[in-house]
Amino acid sequence: MDLFQNISPDSAFTLALVCALLCGAVILLVMGLQIISGVLDIIGGILGLGLDILGGGPLSWCGCLLLFVGLFACGGLVMLLAQALSTCGTAQAVNLCLIFGR
Repeated sequence: MDLFQNISPDSAFTLALVCALLCGAVILLVMGLQIISGVLDIIGGILGLGLDILGGGPLSWCGCLLLFVGLFACGGLVMLLAQALSTCGTAQAVNLCLIFGR
């Protein structure tokens, strides 16, 4: 007895299309789970590092705090310098423009 004798070409095409779509969906699902796992692993690592620093006592995070304060101070200094140099060539020009030759 032939199992496929009552299948029309249209239903065979539909069956093949459904199987192909299911296969594609499974591949996308597996790749999506890998991506989600990687992102969660990165977030967990960052949170774990932060908790290790905070849980290590005052000496372990003191250097990090000084680093962040230094970075913010340098950023603020650069912003002030950029603001002062943007006044060069205007009526509000400051003496800093003379140092940089503007």
